[in-house]
Amino acid sequence: MKTYQTYIFDLDGTITDTMSVWLGIFREGLLNFGIIPPDDKILSEYTHDWNELVGLGLPKEKVSDFSRFAYKLANERLPKAPLHIGALKMLSSLKNQNKRIAIFSTLDRPIFEPAMQHRNLYQFAEVAIAGTDVPHRKPHPDGILKALDDLAVPKANYYSVVYIGDKDTDIQAAHNAGVDGILYYPPSHQQIYDLNVFKKYKPEYIINNWQELLTI
Repeated sequence: MKTYQTYIFDLDGTITDTMSVWLGIFREGLLNFGIIPPDDKILSEYTHDWNELVGLGLPKEKVSDFSRFAYKLANERLPKAPLHIGALKMLSSLKNQNKRIAIFSTLDRPIFEPAMQHRNLYQFAEVAIAGTDVPHRKPHPDGILKALDDLAVPKANYYSVVYIGDKDTDIQAAHNAGVDGILYYPPSHQQIYDLNVFKKYKPEYIINNWQELLTI
């Protein structure tokens, strides 16, 4: 099994258990605009690119209004989302092993920062990058590369770096940055996301719980 020295984590949906939070926000947002939301599995397919909500009946000119409504709820609810089971113990264990830890999420800084502070994640992360801190979002590698630059990890050591996330864009971003990618696929996500879709992007490992990460 491979040994890593630097661990970079996604936050939203990976460290924090936000699946039900986001689905709730989208359901309320659609209802607010008079649209009956589909079931959770279908709805999850529209949570990556909000412009695609027009496919569910949201008028194109209302996408910006929907975004403002959703971000208001996200600011209120995401910081309070619980950590995934075992996440705290896993981060503590990595820190005790003197591993380098960073967190990079596509969340905007105004949402990302309260979530980091609320769960006291700065006690583990040396570097914390939000989506608005870099020019491009995932699957672009900008956030991972910035984290590595801030950690002063030389390119020659990228072989010992891994990025862990719960989406296909996380694995793509990792490989685009020249580092390994691990897919976090807990039971709650298995009900929504198709593993075969994720496997197309060839994650180095797929883990179902945080204890498995510690055995790699």
